[in-house]
Amino acid sequence: MRPRVRRILIIVIAILVAVPLALAIFIATYDWNGAKPRVEEHASKALGRAIAIGGDLEVNWHWRVQREDGMTFSPGFDVSASDVRIDNPDWAKRKRFAEIEAVDAELRLLPLLAKRLDIPSVRLVKPAIDLEQRKDASNTWTFASGDDQSSAWKLDLGEIAFGSGEVWVSDAQRALDLHVDITALDAPIPFGQRVEGDDPSTQREVIRRVGRAAAERLRKAAEARNERREKSGRTRPEPGPYAFSWKATGTMHGEKVTGDGRFGAVLSIRDPKPFPVRADLSVGGTDIALAGVITDPTSPDAIDMRLWITGPNLKDLYAITGIALPNTPPYATVGRLAGHFRPHRSALRYQDFTARVGGSDLAGSLTYRSEGEARPSLTGDVESTLLQFRDLGTLIGADVPGERAEGDTPPPAGRVLPVAPFDVEHWKAMDADVHFTGKRVVRDRDLPISDVETRIRMQNAVLTLDPLTFGMAGGSVKSSIRIDANANPPQGKASLEAGGLELKRLFEKVNGLSDSLGKVGGDVKLAGHGKSLAAILGTSDGALRFLMTDGRVSETLMEEAGLNIANIAISKMKGDQQIAIDCAAAAFTVKDGLAKSDLFVFDTENAMISIDGTINLGDERVDLTLHPQTKGLRLFSLRSPLHVEGSFEHLDVSVDKKMLLARGGGAIGLAIIATPLAAIIPLVAPGGEEEAKSCAPLAQELRSKGVKPESQPVKTPAKTTKPPAKKRAKD
Repeated sequence: MRPRVRRILIIVIAILVAVPLALAIFIATYDWNGAKPRVEEHASKALGRAIAIGGDLEVNWHWRVQREDGMTFSPGFDVSASDVRIDNPDWAKRKRFAEIEAVDAELRLLPLLAKRLDIPSVRLVKPAIDLEQRKDASNTWTFASGDDQSSAWKLDLGEIAFGSGEVWVSDAQRALDLHVDITALDAPIPFGQRVEGDDPSTQREVIRRVGRAAAERLRKAAEARNERREKSGRTRPEPGPYAFSWKATGTMHGEKVTGDGRFGAVLSIRDPKPFPVRADLSVGGTDIALAGVITDPTSPDAIDMRLWITGPNLKDLYAITGIALPNTPPYATVGRLAGHFRPHRSALRYQDFTARVGGSDLAGSLTYRSEGEARPSLTGDVESTLLQFRDLGTLIGADVPGERAEGDTPPPAGRVLPVAPFDVEHWKAMDADVHFTGKRVVRDRDLPISDVETRIRMQNAVLTLDPLTFGMAGGSVKSSIRIDANANPPQGKASLEAGGLELKRLFEKVNGLSDSLGKVGGDVKLAGHGKSLAAILGTSDGALRFLMTDGRVSETLMEEAGLNIANIAISKMKGDQQIAIDCAAAAFTVKDGLAKSDLFVFDTENAMISIDGTINLGDERVDLTLHPQTKGLRLFSLRSPLHVEGSFEHLDVSVDKKMLLARGGGAIGLAIIATPLAAIIPLVAPGGEEEAKSCAPLAQELRSKGVKPESQPVKTPAKTTKPPAKKRAKD
């Protein structure tokens, strides 16, 4: 090597050694407390907040640092500052965002040349943190520099290690005020390790109510997901151990809040690692437990937790989560919660959940999304294998004995229709599109409803259930419901088409009808307005039409309806027989909640009964009169009209005494029903064309009384593959 080259090389090496050595000596001997103003200034610019260091500032040089994989070359500084204070924005309730007894951080050297604070790790000793959020979603934990971005210092944070401390939480959006005490555990607890008596009380209660089998299905679903991740090579690192416990007290919307749980020691920001979290919370009457990890606070896959919730009403979760759910009886649910939750941009998936709502079971998956200023949305699929009809009542505002939520106003005495007002504000808070299927709905043991399917949509405060289909009494029902809460009061529409409903299954508990044969069809179309279902029905306009053909009914029941005293005795002595039903039809016109009978007739081989009167949906009152007309020889037949009067809750049946004295004929009112009968047959015939024709003799008999149907187009009954009805056997 030439001397000149050797000298140059020696000089370069000397510089490389001397400069860092001089820098290290300078750092070790410099009075850093005198440099605090400049450090505070640069740190304040980097975070956009005023930062003060009330205690000592120490800086030590290092060449290498200890990492998990051994010693790593990383020239930089170890910075230690005591009594660090970070201010809040001017609007915050508390002056300080953070007051920390000591901050120990590692700061890399070279990134400083590019105005970048590269901090691989920071440790907070006894932090006191204030987290506040206003109604407009502005908060104290979002930092932004007030300088031009081209000249601002950038912060690049790696890991945050916590120490014992306390946190204040104030959220104006949820009216939440909370204080949390954080304490270091005596010894770390590995994630997933079961500690005796450690299961949250909420978890135990939910498993008791939904059954261990449901919880086991959730566990197996988690194992299946992990297996799929392993096969795809997307396995996640194991979470670190629990290092701290916490306890919380406060209020939310005036309700008392308490909670406790555990979390890990290190939160990784730059190179995310699962951060373990466990919580058991109580908000008013709602209990929530969760256990899982924050997988990555900077990515769309931020949380992955098992969630248990139990409470008196799903509706109460709106105040806690901001998700609008229906009014329900007490419930319990367990499922997997995954996704991310951030201001103005959230996507949470509640997967593979199982729930017990009242006496009903539910299962499925739901997704909640929130993006910018748009209304959040809830989508998914829910299914049920057993749904109790009484549990459905609370969804539409019905008062179900034993299921009334605390604080709910009881309905007026004697009222049956649901009077609870719609929660319009919740409807306007979010959109929804949920597909629901129910295998079996039980009203009581005798009349199960099966194969329920509907699409529940809430779009811009317009609720629709369309289509809503189900099987009932051996037949099928197709319907749709629409309520527009944008109008004041809300506008509601409902339509229903039923076919093939078996008479004996509809009235299994009614003597004389429990052994009857025949099928019933019909349609209902109503539109009204009001703040509750009762109000909408009480103001509705529309029509109700029903038809039954080709059936059989109790002879004794028909003799009693005609007040044929001797024949009643004879039929009882010889045993009740089934007689043929030629036709049964009803048509009501509804105007402003008052349903008026245009046609209501029951025609059998030994009697014909016509019914007129009204049903008041607003007052929930019935005022109907039955006019019997017997056929053939009847001994001691009084043939007096019967009055059916009273409320929906309690009806009275009485004999018209004036008509009883006058022995008025049962044909009163029959002459006026030919026209509506002609219109109703092709529209609501429960079976095929042959069944509809069985009402033709009744129409012909009415025509013979001098009334002709009005000329009007008649719809041709749809063709059916059902074979023609068998000829009725003669008694």
